[in-house]
Parts: sequence; structure tokens; C-alpha cells
Amino acid sequence: MAASCLSRLSLQNVYTFCTRSIFSSSFQVHCSRYNPHFLEPTVDKTELSSALDESDLRRFRPIKAARTEQTSSLFADTKIQKFTNLLMIGGRKEESKRIMDKTLENIKCIQLEKYHKAPDEEKSGIECNPVAIFHQAIENCKPMLILTKVVRGGISYQVPVPCNPSMQQSKAMKWLIHSCRDKERKLPMEQKLAWEMLDAYRNEGKTVRRKQELHKQCDANRAYAQFRWS
Repeated sequence: MAASCLSRLSLQNVYTFCTRSIFSSSFQVHCSRYNPHFLEPTVDKTELSSALDESDLRRFRPIKAARTEQTSSLFADTKIQKFTNLLMIGGRKEESKRIMDKTLENIKCIQLEKYHKAPDEEKSGIECNPVAIFHQAIENCKPMLILTKVVRGGISYQVPVPCNPSMQQSKAMKWLIHSCRDKERKLPMEQKLAWEMLDAYRNEGKTVRRKQELHKQCDANRAYAQFRWS
């Protein structure tokens, strides 16, 4: 039956059918405009300003073009870029950038108002840099342990395991975003994010409580920690 169907097709259709069946699953995935001989671009200004050594591969091999999110600006922050990408919904990158910029602006306004209202002896302890507040909020929300599912004897156990740094950062950012996407408070996302980040900066808020609850569950299941190595 397959032979009779192929016999009805023209030569061009047969060629197209064979090409798609062979290359659609592998060629499109592995195809790239750069071959492995190309090097990754360098965006660090200090590294760009330094002279190249005689053994530096950048003297002899071509370099890829920088991606859209890569920049050599002094104001670029990889954590803020990562948080902006996690904040994005439906590919609306410009909207997520606007929300992030407005969030940092709201944090700056709140802290400046607090700074001007505070007495002189307390002003030195008030942080007004929104980027520093963002980084400290992420650090305060990072979990040290997480629960993973381990099956032993047909029974699944929630075993506490150490959390690697990349997962710590990802968990902290996702918890911050999810805690602000509730439907209880009818407020703009940038306002809720600013308040939640300030609460996390002071080791308070829903995100910090979620981390503490996870640590309590890990402490309650510490008897199952042996299953991780068995």
C-alpha cells in the first residue's frame, strides 16, 4: 500500500517526503549558523580592555556575535536579566522589562521617603540602592535544603537534600514572583513586587515564610536522609 501511494507522487514530492523524514528531527535541532570552531563573545569591559596573550585563541579563531541579552554596559546585571525572563508571560519581554524597571523605581521611592523621614542617626542604616535591595532579597529567600522523592520498597519518601546554588537562585526568584501573583490584592504587579522584595530584604514576607516552612519540612523528614545514599 505504501508503494502504491508513493507511485502516485511526483518525483519532487518523493524527494520532499524523504528529505523531511530524514532531516526534520535531527538537522533542524543541531543546525546553527556557527560551527564549533567559533568562540563565545566577550562582553566584560575589563577583559576587553586587556591585551591578548600570544596563546589566546581569540587571536586566531572567529568569534560569535553577541546575543540580544548580552551587553558590556556597567549597569547590566545578570540576576536582574534572569528575574526579568522568569517574570515574562507569553513572550512579552518588553512588558516584563517595564514591570522590572518600575519595581526598582518603586523601591527607590519608598526607601528615599523613609530616608528623609528618619532622624539623622538612623539615615546611615537605610539602604537606598534598589539593586542592592534586590540582591539581598534574593539571598534571604534562597533555600538551603529541598525535598526530593525517593522510592524504597515500593514506598515514596520525601528526602531532604542540599540545594545547589543555581537551584537556590531559581527557587528564590520563582517564589518571589508567585507570591505576588495572587488575586487577593488588586494592585499592579510592580507595586506588589516592590513590597515583597522590601519584606524579603528585612527577612519577612510570604516568600521568606515559604522558605522557612520548607526548612521545617526538611527537618521533620531528616530521618529519611539515609535513603539518599542507599
